Amino acid sequence: MKRHSACTFDCPDSCSWLVDETAQSIVGNPEHPFTKGFCCPKGAKMFKRLNAEDRITEPLLREGSTFRPIDWDTALDLCAEKLNALQTSPERILHLRGFGYRGVLGHASIAFFKAIGATRTEGALCDDTGIEACIRDFGSLNHNDPEDILNARRIVNWGKDFHRSSIHMAALVRKARKNGASVLSISIGGDRTSSLSDHVIRIRPGTDRFLAAAVAKQLFASKSINRKALDRTQNAEAFKGVLNSVSMAELLSACDANREDVELLAEWYGSGDPLSAIIGWGVQRHLHGGEAVRFINALSMLSENVGAPGRCAYYNISSGRNYAKWQAKGSHDGPTRTFLVPRLAQELEQADPPIEFCWVDGFNPANQVPDAMAAARAIKSIPFTVVVDAFMTDTAMRADLILPPTLTLEYEDVLGSALHNYVNHSSKLVEPRGSCRQDFDILKDLGARLSAPVIIPDRETCFKTAFAEAPFDIEQLRQHGFARGNWPQVAFEGMRFDHPDGLYRLPEQLAAPEDMNANWPLMLMSLVRREAIHSQIPEKDQKELPVARVAPDCSVLKTLTPGNRALLVTPAGRMVVRLEVEDGIHPEAVIMRRGGWLKHGRNPNAVIEQHVTDMGGGAAYYSQRCSLLTLK
Repeated sequence: MKRHSACTFDCPDSCSWLVDETAQSIVGNPEHPFTKGFCCPKGAKMFKRLNAEDRITEPLLREGSTFRPIDWDTALDLCAEKLNALQTSPERILHLRGFGYRGVLGHASIAFFKAIGATRTEGALCDDTGIEACIRDFGSLNHNDPEDILNARRIVNWGKDFHRSSIHMAALVRKARKNGASVLSISIGGDRTSSLSDHVIRIRPGTDRFLAAAVAKQLFASKSINRKALDRTQNAEAFKGVLNSVSMAELLSACDANREDVELLAEWYGSGDPLSAIIGWGVQRHLHGGEAVRFINALSMLSENVGAPGRCAYYNISSGRNYAKWQAKGSHDGPTRTFLVPRLAQELEQADPPIEFCWVDGFNPANQVPDAMAAARAIKSIPFTVVVDAFMTDTAMRADLILPPTLTLEYEDVLGSALHNYVNHSSKLVEPRGSCRQDFDILKDLGARLSAPVIIPDRETCFKTAFAEAPFDIEQLRQHGFARGNWPQVAFEGMRFDHPDGLYRLPEQLAAPEDMNANWPLMLMSLVRREAIHSQIPEKDQKELPVARVAPDCSVLKTLTPGNRALLVTPAGRMVVRLEVEDGIHPEAVIMRRGGWLKHGRNPNAVIEQHVTDMGGGAAYYSQRCSLLTLK
């Protein structure tokens, strides 16, 4: 018998599942309007993750260089003792939270440490740069319903790798093509976009803003922009001034495109056909990533491809916008200290007062933040670190106490999507392994042990609070498995935007290209992988050297041989890789797949500097200059 549940992984598709716990099989829910009966291999393998031999299933306390099992009472009493000692200086407590899982009850650690007054993080490792860009442009974060892309006759894909991410959006694009729509992709290569595209424009990494600016310049020159679009903007003259300050030749040189590329894109945007743009979650991972998103959005606005069916710029939406966040009651009521997460290593090293207690959940910071080796050392130096994790990750290895959480299918929760408008119920269908406990229960129990208690509401109260203003409740979700939030099919209909004056904001600056450096001629691109979410990679699959892929015309092939080992070097460090060649990659790019573990020498974040994007406090992973050298 198959029962419904849902994926809680950090993925915009947020699939609804049908699960046969006896056969240990998972398929997409065919009744779900977005999942439509299929899910990705990462979700389908959930039972392998639940049953993994190396899964941690009981609390572990460090003893020297090893860990020993302890019971939950001992573990939580120890945590309470440490927290009680820091009650008068809660800024010495650090909460590191990621998106390893999400949901209404998954909010527990955020609510708990907010009630204490702990130091928290700001900025992001993923999409906040693009979010800030969209808010500056549109006044809020929103886009058309994903299904509306079927109304587009032209689709421009700015950097989305449909082979490795968002398989349901990829299916919609395939359907749109089958129905007669055309697809044009802008890419640095390495993503098989040609299989889902009618045209591909290859550009230099991190230069989308220059290509978009060149297209905007062409649209103005050809008088393809209607007065209506300009009238719905607040600062058209300032934007035109930016375009007039740079020549077409300079823009083309910066992005390594040609005049034909610009004319093709300008014809697409200026055709009058309904056009939707999809902005991949990599465009923003550059020093000027926010600016890139803004210039791409500007093309949609200037060509009147917003606010109508088939006309949209898709980036993302808030996964929590369909429910309210509940709060815990504690002793703290005031501002808290924040650390910029892309510079976590630096923040920890310079913290005054220093951090004395750290709680990590849903996150593997020793693996995932830039300059990961420095972050790992900084985390290890904290007097007491608690890591809530099911596996001995790079961060768990540096913990003083490891607490084993339940995983998807072992607990109940409700979560939304960063792409579609449905809220999914993730059912508890199997019993937890060993003594694993849900994060919600761990923190509720811990809060009751503190000398100044943190009171977390019971589950039903949390659900009731979350859906108090929603057009559905928890019982409906439990019965049906999903429900749709109350959002229109078309965002910003009629080109009415969410700024107070209802007008759109165009970008008013275009940063100059980054200076080229002969010592660092290449750009390291640590891109998404198909078979795993971030660092959730089984250790048995990490025995080989990490692969660095370059173009057949990459300059390093004058001295290096494909198939051999090479040394990848950046100002932050060096690592050994195996060099491979792949057609279609830009000759200045080095492509590696993210998520490999530090302890196996497979993590590109070990050699990526702590660069921060131009807005939103994002990690500029993809602005890392590098070189490839002969391994001696």
